Amino acid sequence: MKKHYQPTLIKVKLLTFCTRGLLIILSLVTFYGCQKTKETGSWNEKYDFIYDIQPIVFHYDHGILAGSYPQNKETTEVKFNDVCNYLGHVCLCGAGGYKISELAINSLIKPEETLEKGDFILISSRDHTISDVISFVLGCSRRNDPEKNQYFINPDIEAPKREYHYFIGYPPQEKAVHVIYRKHLLIGNELMDRLWKVELTYEENPASVNQADLELYKNTMFTVVNDVLLNQKIGLFDVELIDYDEFLSILQQLKAD
Repeated sequence: MKKHYQPTLIKVKLLTFCTRGLLIILSLVTFYGCQKTKETGSWNEKYDFIYDIQPIVFHYDHGILAGSYPQNKETTEVKFNDVCNYLGHVCLCGAGGYKISELAINSLIKPEETLEKGDFILISSRDHTISDVISFVLGCSRRNDPEKNQYFINPDIEAPKREYHYFIGYPPQEKAVHVIYRKHLLIGNELMDRLWKVELTYEENPASVNQADLELYKNTMFTVVNDVLLNQKIGLFDVELIDYDEFLSILQQLKAD
């Protein structure tokens, strides 16, 4: 009797076809998954270490009210990468502002506690990007109405060149902290002055900056961002809790002015 093998052959071919199709689908998923992962790294790969910087976590009533969070979630977080996206680049001012915010939160917070985003008041000795970043992280709004303003500049604070002072209050607990940032300790004022000139020249005419200065600026930026975020310079920051009445006295004077 003649044997017929055709049905079995068809089944084998069909199985092979399905297997190949499955492999193709898995390959595409893996490829696009990798592409998606790569897209989260928006910056030069040498800055990949910033994704390991711990986020700052806040409770946030407005997020709950708006229904922004999944069920049973009441917190939001700010990452250093969020600061970079806010500024449009990875830079020293962003690193300084983020680190100061982190140090202040760690001084004000109690164990097992999460502070409320948007309930802070910031007083800065300089009107500059660093304090803008602190305001962004903590949620301090800048308003014309002194009673609603949460972000003040006190130009009367005297300090050496590139030494900055930040007073951060948290009214719900009547606590305040004073953070000193001695930025000049990173690389010295002389080199900072030189790099500042490079930056100003580049903003005016990029083609006029020579390659050596460009490389110096880029390499130094990477080094100082790393040093600030990982707190690798002794004496760079001083953090001290201060009497809340002292903070209120400074604040009331600024509101009156």
